[in-house]
Amino acid sequence: MKIFINAKSTEICDGIAAALDELNAEVTSCITDEEAAAADMSGYDVVIVSTPLRSEFGLNYTAALCKRTDACIIVLAKMDIADDVQNRIKFTGAFVLGRPFTKSTLVQTVRLAVVARDNMHRLEQEKTELSKQLDDVKVIDRAKCCLIEYLNLTEKQAHRHIQKLAMDSRRPQRDIAEDILRTYSGLTNV
Repeated sequence: MKIFINAKSTEICDGIAAALDELNAEVTSCITDEEAAAADMSGYDVVIVSTPLRSEFGLNYTAALCKRTDACIIVLAKMDIADDVQNRIKFTGAFVLGRPFTKSTLVQTVRLAVVARDNMHRLEQEKTELSKQLDDVKVIDRAKCCLIEYLNLTEKQAHRHIQKLAMDSRRPQRDIAEDILRTYSGLTNV
């Protein structure tokens, strides 16, 4: 696991890194805005932002950060403002952990954030696959409509025709449907 820590001092970064020892993570830390802005965020699993930062509180940095990385973002803020911070940055998907916290609470938050990120990635992949399947169905349905219109087939016959061509040619049904649409594209506004 790779963790990036941004805080206003080396001591804070070192303290957070020490609390995460049991994770056996590769930890990188920075204390300047220039370092943080220039850092390549690809490959990090977790980014921890300990507020306030040197030049700003850290909310703008967190908002910009969510566009630069798909890592989990954990913002550390004083307990009395943690809810307000969470409300202000909820659009980023960042977790907010109120200070003071125990070592085990920080470790558990990191683990939960990683699980949440992994679940989000899985859901995104499923969404992409379902979207592709839906696009395939739309193309196949348009091809069936062409077969119904120009070959006077029933919907069932058109469906079977596309299936058979796909099996015989060992190609996906969508490819066959696209061929059919190209064939009849001069005859319709498909």
